[in-house]
Formats: sequence, structure tokens, C-alpha cells
Amino acid sequence: MGDSSTQTKGDRPAQAAWVSPLVWLVWLAYVGYVLLSDLPPGPSLLHTSPATLQEAIALSLNFGLVLPALFPAVAPVLHPGLEALFNLTVGWGLLLWGFAIDGRGQRLPILPFLLGTAFLTNVFYLPWLALRRPNPEPPTPPLSRLEQITENRACPLVLGAIALASVVWAVAGRPEFGDGPTRWASLMEILQGDRLAYSFLIDLLVFWLFQGWLVSDDMARRQWVNPAISWIARLVPFVGLVVYMVRRPSFEQAA
Repeated sequence: MGDSSTQTKGDRPAQAAWVSPLVWLVWLAYVGYVLLSDLPPGPSLLHTSPATLQEAIALSLNFGLVLPALFPAVAPVLHPGLEALFNLTVGWGLLLWGFAIDGRGQRLPILPFLLGTAFLTNVFYLPWLALRRPNPEPPTPPLSRLEQITENRACPLVLGAIALASVVWAVAGRPEFGDGPTRWASLMEILQGDRLAYSFLIDLLVFWLFQGWLVSDDMARRQWVNPAISWIARLVPFVGLVVYMVRRPSFEQAA
């Protein structure tokens, strides 16, 4: 849950030699287990059914709970707990866009990886961690349009609000799904037979384990030292990253 070790190499820190192989091994284990193996519940990616694709589309339509809240008559009806897991997973992937400026000076552009993370989560996020080089230098102005958007504090606040609403939705949304114990039992049934739903749990775990890997460079490039916020960003899943991105100084303040 911490950032990679660095050492001086020329005028730029060098990533410890073990970091990239470790992340690639995690990525291979993730892809092999979640997507290709027959160990998790439900059929693998090699045997994806139309029902799974329909479920993915329905969840995407309901992302952020906008359609269920404003147009419930046309919104696909899904288990509110499943919708909450989807919103948390996609929201976490979008939250990582707050590190868009980490793409400055890298061998590969970060935007394709951010887009991939938003849709396929750790299939793209882990490779970025493996391929990137340490990047603690303050950015040369001006910021790009993407960097300006992802530096805005409104982004983590909106995603944090979606996450909170999703938790409430899981508990109280769609009354026809019953009370809390009934909802929990039916959600467990889904997770025991649905590969897509099960993958959300794995994604959330992997995001938590690796959410702090970009924080050290981000703090360094802002010339900001705050050990308490640093540890919160590393240890507290999702919320810690929201707190970090809301509290971190802008480059104008850090200058």
C-alpha cells in the first residue's frame, strides 16, 4: 500500500528493480484468475454469455444512480447491492484520474491507461504502475485541459458523493428487494454465481492495495509534507484518496 522505493539515477529517481516485475506478476495473477480461470464463480471471459454483456450494459446505464433517481420507469432494475459495487469500482477507477499529471514526461501517455482503468479497471491500472517511471518533479506550466479538470477538487467530491449515495442505495434503494438481511443474502447468491459481480470485489481489493503507489510522487511534485494525510491516502480505501485529493495543495499554492 506504499509507494515504490527510489534511488538517484542521473537527474531523475530510478524505480527499484523489483517493483515492475512485482506489479506485472500481480497483473498476470489478476488476469489469469479473474478473467481466464474457472476458479471464481461464473463463466470465464472465454465463455462470456449474452446475459453477462446485458448485465454490464445495464449497470453502466445506471452508473451514478442518475437514471434510477430521475427516470426510474426506464432504468434497468438490478440488485441495489450489485449497483453499489459497480459504482464503487468504476468510481475508484475514475478517482485515479486525479493522478493524470503523473503522465508528464513518461515513455507512454497516461490517457489510454486512464480510459482503460475507467472501463476495465486493473487490466489497465496495474500496467501503468509497472511501466511508469518515478515522476516527482513539479510540472512546467501551463497545465493541459485534462490536468486542469483532474486537478479540480470538485472531481473527488462528486465521486465521493456517488460512493456515499451508492452505499445508502445498497441498504435502502429499491424497497422490493426487502430488508437488510434479505438484501445481503440475495447479494451473496449473486456473488457466488456471477463472474462480473465477483470481479468487482477483486477490483476493489486490488485498488485498495495499490491506491497509494502514486501518492509519494504527487506530494513531492507539490512540495507538500503531511504524514497524516499521506498515511490516510495509503491505508483508508477510497475515502482516503478522496481526502488526499481534496486536501492536497494546488500547484499555484505549492509554488
